[in-house]
Amino acid sequence: MNIFLQLVLVQLALWGSFHPLLGMGSTAGQDTVSLTDADEGPYGKTVKEIRISNLRWTQPETIIRELASQVGEPYLKETAEKDVKRLDRLGIFSEVKIEPIEEGDGVVLEIEVKETFPYLPTISLEVSDVNGLSIGPGFKSINLRGRAISFSAAARFGGATTLGASLENPWFAGNHLSYGLEFDQRDRFNEFHDFTEVSTEINLRLGSYLGEDGRIGGYFNFLSLGSDTPGITLSADNRDNTPSLAFFIGYDSRDLWTNPHQGWWNEVEVSENGGFLGGAGDFWRVTVDVRRFQPLANRHTLALFSLTTLQTGTLGVEIPIYQDFHLGGANTIRGWGLDSARGKNQFINTLEYRYDLMVPRAYSIFGVTIYLGLQAALFGDLGIAWDDSRGNRWLDGYGFGIRLLIPFVDMVRIDFAFGEPGAGLTNQFGLGAKAVQQRKRIR
Repeated sequence: MNIFLQLVLVQLALWGSFHPLLGMGSTAGQDTVSLTDADEGPYGKTVKEIRISNLRWTQPETIIRELASQVGEPYLKETAEKDVKRLDRLGIFSEVKIEPIEEGDGVVLEIEVKETFPYLPTISLEVSDVNGLSIGPGFKSINLRGRAISFSAAARFGGATTLGASLENPWFAGNHLSYGLEFDQRDRFNEFHDFTEVSTEINLRLGSYLGEDGRIGGYFNFLSLGSDTPGITLSADNRDNTPSLAFFIGYDSRDLWTNPHQGWWNEVEVSENGGFLGGAGDFWRVTVDVRRFQPLANRHTLALFSLTTLQTGTLGVEIPIYQDFHLGGANTIRGWGLDSARGKNQFINTLEYRYDLMVPRAYSIFGVTIYLGLQAALFGDLGIAWDDSRGNRWLDGYGFGIRLLIPFVDMVRIDFAFGEPGAGLTNQFGLGAKAVQQRKRIR
């Protein structure tokens, strides 16, 4: 059977194996967000007032606009559950409590929040499998102007020299109409293809909600990459300028953003690189990203991730060789060394069991509120990278690890894995969720 058809069938099977209507387990034990008396709430009564306490940095309208429950409308169980999810997705609170109080023939919603400290001048870290650790000064805000706008800027040195900045506004108009702007300047050695890369990348992203859980949008990306070695770039002057235009559609039904226990995060993305846009290269890329969080019991979660990326064209002709994929390392197939498999296409799957040793909860340190959580994990990875339908060898790895859940970074991963024959137990370190990191060009 053609490998492309096999991949489609596998992903459809994964997508259907845990239907959203199955396994609607409890999210008890998640302390960062809670709905008081959710099962006995005064549902059906009209919301008379919404009271918010403990705000220091956040604008009240940033909270009000997210709520499905509105003054003058009935208070319903389904809207109450949406309130919890929406406030958690802002990513700016270490703790949220929503308590409905009956007053006469109506209900008053009392919302108490603990805001995560919104500004952090800090030491910025970046870890990639190929370049290792880069470190330098940085600044990050997760709640700029009190509107959940995130901004970051950093200069890092070490394994790679990078200068970067990003700005993301989750809702500036319409139905969660959002934008994101990212800039990165890199000077690094590409170990895979043995050249020094000096690149500039700019990405402008627009998105919107489709109903409650649907997502739709697109982005424009411009990559200018120079090489110190002839034959790396498609352009004869050793610098490729490649514009890209992409469209994506997704579905996000996760119960919580800080520590998902149930739900889906899925996305299909199609992009044109070069071609009619001009510049170097001429290839299409299709990405299918499926993530499922399946509750097993209180504190016990099964996470399944499946990523497929397919590209048209030939490496070194329509596709620059630095746009291929390399498997092995903390962000692809754990237990294997870097570049254990390579190709213009990739198929990466992860099955991970997580146990909450310490559910995320708010802590106040010298008057600064943050959330902290700790997980133990067992995992297995399976993947392949290839250039044609004959494919390449499959890689599989398995092991155990620890997950530290913290603001600004999201997740710190320390893993120990078996995989490559003769390598024994290897240890690997990662910043950010693996499902997020494996989508990046440099990972």
